[in-house]
Amino acid sequence: MQFINRTPFPAIMFPATDWNLSSSHVVVMRATFDIKPDGALEVSVEQQPLVLTDEYFGEINRSCVRKESDLVPFKPQCDVIVNATAYAPGGRPSTGFIVGVRVNKPPDERVEPGLVVLDKKLVVTGSRHWEKGLLGGWKLRPPTMPITSLPLRYEYAFGGECRIEMDDSAAERVGRKFLLGPEQRASHPDGEAKAPLAHAVYDDNPLGMGFAEEWYLKAKRMKTFPAPQIDSPENPVSVLGNAYAPQGFGIITKAWKQRLELAGTYGDAWRENRWPHLPEDFDMEFWNGAHPDMRIPFPEGSEKITLTNLTPGGKLTISLPDHEPVVHVRREDGTTMSDHLKIDTLIIEPDSMKVSLVSRVMFAVHREVAPVEASLSI
Repeated sequence: MQFINRTPFPAIMFPATDWNLSSSHVVVMRATFDIKPDGALEVSVEQQPLVLTDEYFGEINRSCVRKESDLVPFKPQCDVIVNATAYAPGGRPSTGFIVGVRVNKPPDERVEPGLVVLDKKLVVTGSRHWEKGLLGGWKLRPPTMPITSLPLRYEYAFGGECRIEMDDSAAERVGRKFLLGPEQRASHPDGEAKAPLAHAVYDDNPLGMGFAEEWYLKAKRMKTFPAPQIDSPENPVSVLGNAYAPQGFGIITKAWKQRLELAGTYGDAWRENRWPHLPEDFDMEFWNGAHPDMRIPFPEGSEKITLTNLTPGGKLTISLPDHEPVVHVRREDGTTMSDHLKIDTLIIEPDSMKVSLVSRVMFAVHREVAPVEASLSI
């Protein structure tokens, strides 16, 4: 089926299967805007292309995801993703400060400046660590080195891994029950030949810092251990060995536990009854990649987004555009179906002063006699 895009933004139509295994089409569009100094958005002369495969900040699976593929059939909510740097207020070195993202709905007669639908804050600190006492026990030391900026990535949030290689001097001090077994070595991501002697991972964020298990601390004879620099003001990291939810404004990777649990069950019943389609217990929330605290109802346009200490200037407020992409489908009986694309992914990149809006609509396949057209409703 032919697809005609009458908008200035990159768009594509692709086949998909809905929840009832019925054939559908999905139209997805990515619109890129420049953030002007006063916070106004202006359509970028050079539009960013659609993202067809996940893009990382660095090495694949060893760094955070910067952008996820746009080839998603549906998202139950809108992801708000802020790929940013934290800046100390006034540019003055600080051992700790607050950064935040707030989203307000458009103002109306009852609520000024508009209902708050998202308000998330993070504590950003200089490097800090736990220190082991002379009589045992660990104490979290306050940061001593002030910072002026820090990339807001999950590498600096709670998480990480405890790993001891075969040739590590600490190998002889690892208890037998903590050693990887033959099956674990055979299935290790690094391959059996390069698998470590012992390995424990914080599955909610393998890239982070602060995750420690007692066997690892003893084997390495550690006296200090690094603590995360991105934290929650409501439930801050305080006890070494406890588990904490990783904090951030970026994308939660598909393979991390809190998201992977939504992917459903892929067993014999799935292979016999559903393959190659998604399992019956697949949760569509899996397609939402933003941190759970960074999801909002689908924007309607003109929402106000306020960033605090995510630019050198300290505060930046932007307003979303109020035009909507629309698809028109002419059916065999002569009737026309029109539907609005919903903004389900909002990516803000203050360092480059860019905003990307990804909009999407899914509709059932009929015997259309004319191309599917996308246009703007202003």
